[in-house]
Amino acid sequence: MKDECHASSFISHLSSLRNKTRMKTILNLTWKEIIQLLRDRVLLGFLVAMPLLQLVLIAEATGVGVSGIKFAVWDQDQSQLSQDLIRTLDNSDEFNLLVRAQSYEEIKKLIDDGSVKVALIIPPDFSRAAMRTDTRATITAIIDGTNVIIGNSVLGAIEGAVNNLVRQIFAQAGLSTLSGIDLKVDLEFNPTLNIRWSTLTSQLPFITYQLVLVVAAVGFVRERELGTMEQLIVTPISRLDLVLGKGLMALGVGILNFFILTITLTQGFNIPLRGDLFTFTLLGLLFIVTEIGVGTLLSIITKSQQQAILIVFLMAMLEVTFSGYLVPTDNMPAFMQAAAAVSPLQHFTAITRDVFLKATPVSMMLDHVIPLVLLALGSLGLGLGLFVRAEV
Repeated sequence: MKDECHASSFISHLSSLRNKTRMKTILNLTWKEIIQLLRDRVLLGFLVAMPLLQLVLIAEATGVGVSGIKFAVWDQDQSQLSQDLIRTLDNSDEFNLLVRAQSYEEIKKLIDDGSVKVALIIPPDFSRAAMRTDTRATITAIIDGTNVIIGNSVLGAIEGAVNNLVRQIFAQAGLSTLSGIDLKVDLEFNPTLNIRWSTLTSQLPFITYQLVLVVAAVGFVRERELGTMEQLIVTPISRLDLVLGKGLMALGVGILNFFILTITLTQGFNIPLRGDLFTFTLLGLLFIVTEIGVGTLLSIITKSQQQAILIVFLMAMLEVTFSGYLVPTDNMPAFMQAAAAVSPLQHFTAITRDVFLKATPVSMMLDHVIPLVLLALGSLGLGLGLFVRAEV
């Protein structure tokens, strides 16, 4: 009995020692990882600074709410009452009067090309109908529904301005029996303000961006880690050919992903592709090539695959802010608008929404297409130049 008790105690003690040894090994390994992280100053800087930067940027972009929305008005009444309504909207934080249109065709053009996000049409008999008791005045608001956040904000702000104007009319007239004003809303491109149409069309460029950037970013740094870069360099091909060979792989991944996502959006989620598929594909290829250039640049300047992938992840966090996915770029502070101007994702997100929901032709998207071309040339040229001069 005593022997069994001693044996059990010995086994328990041995198990305890084994657990302590295991825990010590785990803690030693953890300390080793911490030391390696502290030595990698680039990685450590990204881990500390980038999440904080993203939080600050999102706070800056969303803190003031939606404001300064460009709107146009076609005032056919030209009365004191219609001018009061226009002035009320223009003096509010939400709106900024851009154009006083002279026809319905002008209004439609401004909405279609994205110059304004909302247009107000005031009929010729507006003031007379508003001051009568047997009829109600009607005004029409045409709202760009491609961005649901803007659409809902605009709708609420216009309704608030109209209600304030009605109360003002009642107070001036000293009556409470006036019929008031009806607001007729025409939601262009997204009649029900379906949030899926806005968010999922933005996901297509964002997912493509992540996949292409990861594949391109690990291309050369993986060869360096495996020790095969020297073998590639001494092969009888130029460094340009090496860059093209690596880039074609990322291009293939990007194209396949692009078409899978496009088919899923149109067939799986029933989001209409109103624009030309061929044109959209060409612009998608331009975007993919741009991200291949950025990824190649990252692959050259980073020291490990872990570092490259982490930088891609942190860049993606920032791009969510700059892309216009959460907040329209027009509503961002000036320094964030400048950063968004050099973001390929921001430009292609706008292109995707315009092609899918508005069938916008290329001639009306040049403010996004031209920067995307310049960014593609710049990223590819810089990446190739660094690789040609780099010491393996």
